[in-house]
Amino acid sequence: MIGLSILWPSFEASPCTLFGAIGNRVEGGGVLIGKTRDRPQVLEQAFIEVLPKSGYGYRGISLKGVRNVTSGMNERGLVVVSAAASNLEKEDKITTVGKILSKAASVDEVIVLVQKGEIKGPIHYLVGDIHKIALLEIIDGRRCEFLVKENGVLYHTNHFILKEMRKLNPKIGVSSQARLNRIENLLREGSFTKDRFIPYTQDHFNGPGNNSICRHFEVGVRSGEQTVSGAVYYLPKEGTPQIWVSLGQPCQSMFEKH
Repeated sequence: MIGLSILWPSFEASPCTLFGAIGNRVEGGGVLIGKTRDRPQVLEQAFIEVLPKSGYGYRGISLKGVRNVTSGMNERGLVVVSAAASNLEKEDKITTVGKILSKAASVDEVIVLVQKGEIKGPIHYLVGDIHKIALLEIIDGRRCEFLVKENGVLYHTNHFILKEMRKLNPKIGVSSQARLNRIENLLREGSFTKDRFIPYTQDHFNGPGNNSICRHFEVGVRSGEQTVSGAVYYLPKEGTPQIWVSLGQPCQSMFEKH
C-alpha cells in the first residue's frame, strides 16, 4: 500500500448511478454494490490504493493523478460510493469518499459521522458492510436522511428520493429520473451475483445517450454526461472481498478483479 499524508481537497461528486443488494437478494448471501461514474468530459480513471498516516487504508477509483477516490472499499470491509446531488448548489466543501473510508469501519459509524455534522453535502452515498447497506442523502447534520437495509436492494441517482428530503428537490433531472426508473426495474426480482451487476453498469435502455445507465455523448454533440468508469464491490458471506473495475466506458472496457 502507498503511505502518504492526505490533504482533503474540494470534492466534485459525479452524476452517477448507484445500486446495491444484501441478504437473500445476493446469491449465497453477502453484499453487492455497483456504481457508474459519469462526467461531462472524458477523463482518464485509475484504480489506487491509499494508506493514510492515520485511519484505515482503502482502495478505489480516482481521476488519474488525483488521490481522491469517488468510490472505494477500506481494510475493514466498508464500501462507500457517491453520486452528486446535481440539482442543488454546493454550500460548502463536500466531504470526500476517502475521508469517510479512512475514518469509519461500518455503516453505523458512517451514520454517526453524519449525525455529528462531520459529513458535508449536498451529496448522496450508498454505503455497505457485511451486515447492512444504507442510502444517505446529506446536505449537513440537520438536513439528512438514511434508509438502512439488512435484506433487500437500494438504488440512487442524482435527486433526493427519501421521504423528508424530496421536498428539497428544486427540480428533478430527466436523466436522473430515467436512470432511477431503469435501475429500480432491473433490481425488482431475483437474487444477484457480480455477473448480473456488471451488465447493469453497461445498460443502454433509454439510450445509448444521456438517459441510459451507461451514458454516451449524443452523436455529433459533446454535451451531457459520459460514463467514464464502472465498479462492482462484492462482500461475500465468507471469503475475501472483491472489487471489479472498468476504467473507461463500461460497455467497451474489460472489468478487472482487484
